[in-house]
Amino acid sequence: MSAESFGGFAALVKLYGFKAALGMIGAAMLYIVLPPLNSDGTFNKGEFVARLACAGVFSCLLGGTVYQLLCAQLPAIGAMVNASSVDLIVGAPGWWVSRAVALWFQRRSDKDIAELVKDAKEH
Repeated sequence: MSAESFGGFAALVKLYGFKAALGMIGAAMLYIVLPPLNSDGTFNKGEFVARLACAGVFSCLLGGTVYQLLCAQLPAIGAMVNASSVDLIVGAPGWWVSRAVALWFQRRSDKDIAELVKDAKEH
């Protein structure tokens, strides 16, 4: 790992916290499966950053809760699974949900707000 990459990772952890960083790392791994692309096939940096941020928020807000629920349902899991690994896993739905929202808005980019509300109510 280059010094610049490590410095960027350290800045990310300091700014967002360890839980958010783990969620973002988990979501970034999903980039391989479902990358954020423009309609012409080029990489969409803005969507990538927004989806990483969404994954970080999911990890911060839901990571601890999911870990507590797992430990309550399966008491032995506390000794086997680190809470940080749950934060990493919880970031993945943030990536998927943000992708679904982005695609929903992209398909409806030519509609105004009233038409969007009507579409949302129909589905």
